[in-house]
Amino acid sequence: MVAKETATAPIDAAAEQGGESPEANPLAIVRSEDPPPPPPPPPRQISAESTRKEEVESKITAWEAEEVARITNRFQRQKAIIDGWEGEQVDSANAWLKKIERKLEEKRAKALEKMQNEVAVARQKADERKAEAEAKREEKLGKVMDIARVMKVFGRDPSKRSFFKP
Repeated sequence: MVAKETATAPIDAAAEQGGESPEANPLAIVRSEDPPPPPPPPPRQISAESTRKEEVESKITAWEAEEVARITNRFQRQKAIIDGWEGEQVDSANAWLKKIERKLEEKRAKALEKMQNEVAVARQKADERKAEAEAKREEKLGKVMDIARVMKVFGRDPSKRSFFKP
């Protein structure tokens, strides 16, 4: 209160001397005019009927909260059961998938080994055939060389119908 009285003193003095009014001077300190606090509400009339109504409403609110909690708990239990079932199904599917992948990998390894064996057998047979062909070539070359040596010895020229034909 003291601060308000001292703060308003220059305004009152300026107004008495005929100086500028507080509205004209923007730096002037203006009294604060807070609205008065609202009056307290009148005391309620408590009757048996309003008391009964409040009692019923509180029971209804309590029942509602209890039912909501019961339903929520039941939902949480069902959700936990469903989540557990889902986890089992996912684990089962993953195990089956891994089993199938393992079997496929085994089949792939067997097929790869079989193909490698077939390639090795084919190469071995090819090498054998090449060796046979080379042996036949060597044999035929040897025969031709022998015939050519005999022809040179006898001085006979090769003919198309020679009995020395290889």
